[in-house]
Amino acid sequence: MTNIHHSNNMKTILPVSLNPISRRKDKSVKMSFETRELSPEETMILMAMEGEEGWLLFSTNREEIKEEEIPQEKAEVDEKTPSERLRAVMFVWYKQESDKGRYIGTFENFRRNKIEIFIEGIKKKLV
Repeated sequence: MTNIHHSNNMKTILPVSLNPISRRKDKSVKMSFETRELSPEETMILMAMEGEEGWLLFSTNREEIKEEEIPQEKAEVDEKTPSERLRAVMFVWYKQESDKGRYIGTFENFRRNKIEIFIEGIKKKLV
């Protein structure tokens, strides 16, 4: 195994085998890998990275990894799409309005109503 340490980040390269994958409701994929027996130092390095986000570049022994295939930008696994973010923020708004008694009804009706108001506001700005 090759370990490269840089200031606050860690990289590790080791041989693995990909176990069967499982698909999830949200269309993501859960994967797991198995390694050979690891030394205590190698295990500690992996444990230190647990829960971190990063890139996984997996290549079978039949394929060569090219330098240009290695991403340079930051990996963001948990980043929500703009519509997911909007929905989450609107749900908090809905809960606040409901808790204060200013809105009675379902979240879906609240969301549709607010989106319609937003759409109409944009339409008024169109030439």
